Amino acid sequence: MIISIPRERFDGETRVAATPETIRQYISWGFDVQVEQDAGLRADFSDSAYQTAGAKIISDTSTLWKTADVILKIWAPLEEEERFITSKQIIIANFQNKKDINTIANQSATCFALNKIPRISRAQNMDILSSQNNLSGYRAVIEAVNLLPQVVPLMMTAAGTVPPIKFLVLGAGVAGLQAIATAKRLGGQVYASDIRAQAKEQVESLGGKFLQVVDDTNFEAADGYAKETSEAYQEKQRKLLSDQLQKTDVVITTALIPNKPAPRLISAEMLSNMKEGSIIIDMAAAEGGNVEGSQNNQTKKINGITLLGNSNLAAKVPNTASTLYARNILNFLKTAYNPDTKNLAFDFSDEIIAKTCICKDGKLQGETL
Repeated sequence: MIISIPRERFDGETRVAATPETIRQYISWGFDVQVEQDAGLRADFSDSAYQTAGAKIISDTSTLWKTADVILKIWAPLEEEERFITSKQIIIANFQNKKDINTIANQSATCFALNKIPRISRAQNMDILSSQNNLSGYRAVIEAVNLLPQVVPLMMTAAGTVPPIKFLVLGAGVAGLQAIATAKRLGGQVYASDIRAQAKEQVESLGGKFLQVVDDTNFEAADGYAKETSEAYQEKQRKLLSDQLQKTDVVITTALIPNKPAPRLISAEMLSNMKEGSIIIDMAAAEGGNVEGSQNNQTKKINGITLLGNSNLAAKVPNTASTLYARNILNFLKTAYNPDTKNLAFDFSDEIIAKTCICKDGKLQGETL
């Protein structure tokens, strides 16, 4: 069996889907591994490091794809790569839209969407959303601090006292909790809000102050993700956030609802009442944004406020992000590896496999995206 790792061509992507560490494991299983030339360069993994691990470096993209049984990627194949997909090939990646799946189905291939890994305990070490969002939450704080003209912690000096920076984190999922923890370690005062009342304890355990809308409705779905709120709740939320935003220096927004546009949490009017020099990092920008006017991969100045939209902050720490992502894939493939045949045998009665496979031999499977 041949595993191929292409160079990512998605705009702004710096990560790679396999590292020398995971390649050594695949080779120990009896697989051959091919890595496209310079695939890991932006993540600080050189071609020579892959060769030392036992991989073969391939410079021709067509050869890399067409000779592979399994393709490991960060993102679904782009249009320039789709023409290389072959029948019966297995593609493991992060799939975001149905068009990508239909293209693979037309080629009679199979794809597993790692972003659909179920949230169960035995799948935690395969969960790319958790591993990458954790890093994104950390990086969001670093990006904001780099833009600030002030220091973060409280400082008492002979020349006077410098107050701490006030952070507001909207959404206390994996990314939000890491943002809270990072901001606290830097000495900031941290406030956070989430529509799930259960998040209060997690926020407070990290030293944050939880801003809670008084409402008895449960907005947590069965899978642990947030679901859409009522108009009455949204009105209460806007009032609560409007008051807090006027006292805030840095806002980090992470709120997402699966298969829906990102909820609009901060309006243009709310922005206009913020302090000049404030920083906002909108991590939901690719899904429409939590902040009115935000656009993915763009930084704007609005009334003296810096608004940065970036939904792929994990790519700002590509070495660590690639290491964790590659381990997620390795752990996923361990569930299918058969040491007797030295092959992959996916058990479609397994919840992890069944929910992650969105196309099998060209046939769409169950609920896709």
